[in-house]
Amino acid sequence: MIKKLSVAFIWHMHQPVYTNTLTGEYLMPWVRLHAIKDYLDMLLILEEFPNIKQTFNLVPSLIDQLYDYGHNNAHDSHSRLTVTDVAKLSSEDKEFILKHFFDANYANMISPYEPYRKLYEKRYQNDQVTVDNFSDQEYSDILAWFNLAWFDPYWRTKVPELDNLYNKGCDYTLEDRKLIIELQRRIIKDIVPKYKEFLQKGQIEISTSPYYHPIIPLVVDSGCAKRSSHDIQLPASSFEYADDVKVQIKSGINKFKEIFGVAPNGIWPSEHCVSPETLELLSDLGVKWIISDEGNLAKTLGKEFVRDFYGNLQDPYDLCQAYQANINDKKIFTLFRNSVFADLIGFEYGDQDSEIAANDLYERIKTIQAKLQATPEENHIVTIAMDGENSWESYKEDGGLFLRNLYKLLSEDETLDITTVSNFLERANKPKTLNTIHSGSWINRNFNLWIGDPTKNIAWDYLHQTREDLVNFIKENKYSKEVINKAWKEIYIAEGSDWFWWYGEPNDSGHDDMFDLLFRVHLKNVYKILDEPVPDYLDTPLALFAGTPSRCPDGIVRPFINGMIDSDDEWAKAGYIELPQGPMYQSDRLLRRIFFGYDSDNIYFRFDINQDRILNLTNEIYVYFYILDRFGLLSPMRIRNKGNAIFPTQRYTYAYELEIPVCQGKVFSPVLSEAMEGSLWKIKSLHGVGYNYKSVLELSVPFADLDLPKGHEVHFIVVTSKTQILQEIIPQNKLLSVVRPDCI
Repeated sequence: MIKKLSVAFIWHMHQPVYTNTLTGEYLMPWVRLHAIKDYLDMLLILEEFPNIKQTFNLVPSLIDQLYDYGHNNAHDSHSRLTVTDVAKLSSEDKEFILKHFFDANYANMISPYEPYRKLYEKRYQNDQVTVDNFSDQEYSDILAWFNLAWFDPYWRTKVPELDNLYNKGCDYTLEDRKLIIELQRRIIKDIVPKYKEFLQKGQIEISTSPYYHPIIPLVVDSGCAKRSSHDIQLPASSFEYADDVKVQIKSGINKFKEIFGVAPNGIWPSEHCVSPETLELLSDLGVKWIISDEGNLAKTLGKEFVRDFYGNLQDPYDLCQAYQANINDKKIFTLFRNSVFADLIGFEYGDQDSEIAANDLYERIKTIQAKLQATPEENHIVTIAMDGENSWESYKEDGGLFLRNLYKLLSEDETLDITTVSNFLERANKPKTLNTIHSGSWINRNFNLWIGDPTKNIAWDYLHQTREDLVNFIKENKYSKEVINKAWKEIYIAEGSDWFWWYGEPNDSGHDDMFDLLFRVHLKNVYKILDEPVPDYLDTPLALFAGTPSRCPDGIVRPFINGMIDSDDEWAKAGYIELPQGPMYQSDRLLRRIFFGYDSDNIYFRFDINQDRILNLTNEIYVYFYILDRFGLLSPMRIRNKGNAIFPTQRYTYAYELEIPVCQGKVFSPVLSEAMEGSLWKIKSLHGVGYNYKSVLELSVPFADLDLPKGHEVHFIVVTSKTQILQEIIPQNKLLSVVRPDCI
């Protein structure tokens, strides 16, 4: 008889606080858009599979924002423009629309809708497009289609009014656009009641997080970052405020009780960040279980989880256990997720046939089950815990086909128990004991994505100073309890993880300026609420935008393409981009510096590569070319995003693509492709691209291969990827360019 294997899915639903709490205006639309694309349909699909039980993690600050949209008619800048008469749009409004109303996955959310695709192609046909190139009706259609594209396809089958709006295709009116927003509000209003309904009937468990999603270990003691990164440069001011964490957890639990009538059993620590102090604190507050990442378990146990070529665990025993952390007699259950499974769903399966992808994950689970048959324990669990929002736009039908195929396979297998976390823990009567736990997160087993970079550290120092000022103001003045609570709320919001994630290196949201603005707004609000002067330094943006030329070309270059720097003069007149290198990211970024130059026949590139980065990894370097005044075929980039951030230069279409594969420390022959019909690419088999790699990577690309006449300009960008998943776009906000000389 086959021993049953439990599988727990935990879907994490979170967005930062996008509103200026003093004005009530939302500066970004992502809560509203993910609400109509992910939060409810992922729950309702379970009606088709009554044997599938799951756990959903709902962050309290997300619930607040959903209520605001559903019940208080909240608006963000995008929705307000959507319900505005296009005749009243200013030039600034139109610029905003052209810049932001194509923020969607091209392959699955724009291209399938021909009217929207044509508007996209017109918008990004070249960088000379202005607001005057579009009619009022076209603006109305862009406003409508952006909002329609974000609906999960599920809703077209359930809401006839919505299906009619899709079928209309063009000539949308103001009333149509108002109806679209109203349909969105109806869906949003139903989200929390549906979760409560599924919770009460026992098909799901709901866990929660600290109220505003802070990195708990860093708020308790920012110095704990040194435990996992000994050389990390910490902020000037130490951040040690365990009481803030207690407030955030208690208020999150109270919010949960208010909505669902019971306390949650589980807490999802933000970004799977844990430390011994964190677990003690959570245990003291009555939390029964938490989820973290397998990397933190590996460091705790002092052993690595070895996998074969396909990513299958050689021995899944340790990872497929329930653990009970017992730290200073403070006990709490801990499950550790299988990070490969989360990465497959998050980054790999979206490009595959849905049935093949579902079968692959099912077979991987069955492989684990087979390897656990001989263990003495009866209860083992595979934990699949991940972001429940940002993966699905890379899937056909927003992941619906994949999930249905997967759930069907799992529900029909009587040897698998697809369960909630608490249901499994009730049976796990002999959990393994952990007497300590590694201090780290789900990324690289450290906290470097939230602290240590110069810009991140400035943000921590600003937060620390504002908090200290608040405490001192309260001591020196008599404020009402309401005023004090409002000021503290701004501090707690500013402690959220997202601000620090997007500051500095290596992440870029495509909207870093807005995240920077919001962070500073919340700090400024502390002073405004208390009627105190706002420090001048909070008016200066912290966000650093990488990828602008450190120098433009200053003349002709003729480098010898041998992969070495022969002399200081060889690239002296070339343009170059110096990429920021934070102290902990030297090995994470593929490129350190990019040089570009030209003579009458070629455009030249030199890429200074981080050597350690390419030893055991598969990377790609792309150069995309756009020819000004060229009226031939153009195609979009074909690199997949990690999330829904769309950089400005990513939206353009291009005439040529140069791919340089980099694998196992070697550089392989460049592949030059040209755009073809259907937004596709075809390889240009005959070309004269030269390359060599020794200490640096040097390339020469003949202007003739780009069909660029003398005196004409070519625009280009550089893109790096890891197994076709976007890592970096350089520059992010504009194209680079050179002009082919008429004569030399």
